[in-house]
Amino acid sequence: MRLVVILCGPPGAGKTTAARQAGLTVFDRDDPQWHSEKDFTDALARLAEDPRAMAVVIRSGATSSARRRWSRLVNATHVYVITTEQHEARRRVHQRSRGDERVSMTAITQWFDRHDRDDGVQDFPGWSALWSPSIGLTSTDW
Repeated sequence: MRLVVILCGPPGAGKTTAARQAGLTVFDRDDPQWHSEKDFTDALARLAEDPRAMAVVIRSGATSSARRRWSRLVNATHVYVITTEQHEARRRVHQRSRGDERVSMTAITQWFDRHDRDDGVQDFPGWSALWSPSIGLTSTDW
C-alpha cells in the first residue's frame, strides 16, 4: 500500500498541523534537517521510488502547474489544498513568532495573488476521509 499526499496552501493555513496529525512521515522544507533545497528534492525523489511510501509532503503549490510538478516528482497518490481566509493566515503567522514573519506575510500575499484551481484540486478532506474503505485504506494500513 502506498500513500503519498501533497498538502498545498499559503503559510499559516495549517498544512504542518494537518500533516503531523496523519502519523505519517512528513516532508516539510521548513524542517531543519533539510540543509538545502537540493537535499530536500533529493529526498523527495527517493520517496517517489518507494513502492510502500506512507508520507505527507508540504508545499506551497499556489498554481496548478506547481502542483503537477511536485506531484510528478514524488509520485503522489493525492494532492490537496488547505487554505483559510488571508487575514486568518496572517494572524496565525504573526502568532507563531518564528522570525520569518515578514517573508511569510509576503508569501501569503503572493500565494493568494497566484492561486488557481485550474487542475480541479480539492480541499483537504481530513485524514478520516482518506482512511476509508472507499479508497482502500484503513488506519491499520499506516
